[in-house]
Amino acid sequence: MNSSLYLFIAVSLCYTKLTAQEHSKQVDTAALPVPNEKGQLFYLQRDPNTNTVVYTLNKKNGKIDESNPVNAYWILYEEDGERKNLSFIQKKLAYGIQHKKLANDEFEINLTSCKKVPLRLAYCPESAQYEAFASINNKQTIIDRIFVRINGGSLFKPNIDYIELIGRESKSGKGVKHILEMD
Repeated sequence: MNSSLYLFIAVSLCYTKLTAQEHSKQVDTAALPVPNEKGQLFYLQRDPNTNTVVYTLNKKNGKIDESNPVNAYWILYEEDGERKNLSFIQKKLAYGIQHKKLANDEFEINLTSCKKVPLRLAYCPESAQYEAFASINNKQTIIDRIFVRINGGSLFKPNIDYIELIGRESKSGKGVKHILEMD
């Protein structure tokens, strides 16, 4: 597993001020909260708690802000649902979004710590809104959620079992779950 992914998890765990014992705790993914924020593209959750990073479309004067097309922030469900901006380190090393303009109002976007999963931000005629797309099994899939399963390890070197992408096919709306096993 690459070092940036370790750093991604370590930064998230440091943010939540976890002890070593809490770090090995796994959450029941079926019991996790589902955010429903204005302009929400997708959200990211991970062991060991319910705190969630939400990614929303960033518009300025009714158009996508080309300099920063996606906002990312925490919903701290463990702290009464408080919203909190990502720290500078979290943006640069873990949960931030890097982007590249592809066409008019269309961007390639990547989590700064997980470049192996490129997403495309574009307008979707089927849902009549902007969505984050990934190609899964050669089908255009709208990504709704990313989940990172951690199975023990240490704060700075967690054992990541897998990353799960959850979404739906853009044409049919059929649910899709894709698991990226980690080495």
